[in-house]
Amino acid sequence: MLHVANLTAQILKNIRFTLREGENLTILGNNGSGKTTLARALCHLLPSQNIFLEGKNMGEIAPHLRSRVINYVPTTLDIYDEYLSVSDYLELNQFESADPRKREEILEALEIEHLKHSPCQNLSSGESSLLLIAGAILHRARYTILDEPTANLDQAKKVKIYRLLKNGSYFQNTIIITHDLNLAYKLGYDVLYLEEGSVRFFGGCGDFFDPSHLEGCFGNAVQNIGGNFVVNYDEVR
Repeated sequence: MLHVANLTAQILKNIRFTLREGENLTILGNNGSGKTTLARALCHLLPSQNIFLEGKNMGEIAPHLRSRVINYVPTTLDIYDEYLSVSDYLELNQFESADPRKREEILEALEIEHLKHSPCQNLSSGESSLLLIAGAILHRARYTILDEPTANLDQAKKVKIYRLLKNGSYFQNTIIITHDLNLAYKLGYDVLYLEEGSVRFFGGCGDFFDPSHLEGCFGNAVQNIGGNFVVNYDEVR
């Protein structure tokens, strides 16, 4: 069980929620609402004494063990070694006891097997996003936080990542940060909605996407058309 107790850090104010084993979470909110700051705090990249795993303070877990418990996957891949290949990167993400054939399987599942000998620095933004996800799958942390995993992807690849997440066998417990309301709705995870650093909503996906609640968060800027959420540009000022 992952428990956040009255977390206040930087922009965040009195954040409280619990994520039990087997539960997944989508974090939503406008730009600057504190989504990535919260993710960094959960991983102890932003140290805090208010985050607990099974009753133990996250800061008291040794760093090499904490990395196996919770893994933050950023939006962009920053590689400074011009010789590091895709295959090398994935090997660094995979624990020693893991089957090396798993790397080939994940590359194939994400349709980037043709890139395995390519330098990471040569990848496009979309290819880098897929590599980050592949690395996260191989890392196999107990909790995986994916920050905007579909932001740089074309439509077909977005569907692929949705299906991968929906499959449920690639990650143990998943926390998704996204602006994509369609992804959030289709996944059906519990929703944590941040507004100016505070929790405005924490609960079930169906409750969050209830029309009256959705209007309270977004006004008339978002429309539900047949279960798909689109921006109503005529209402955006």
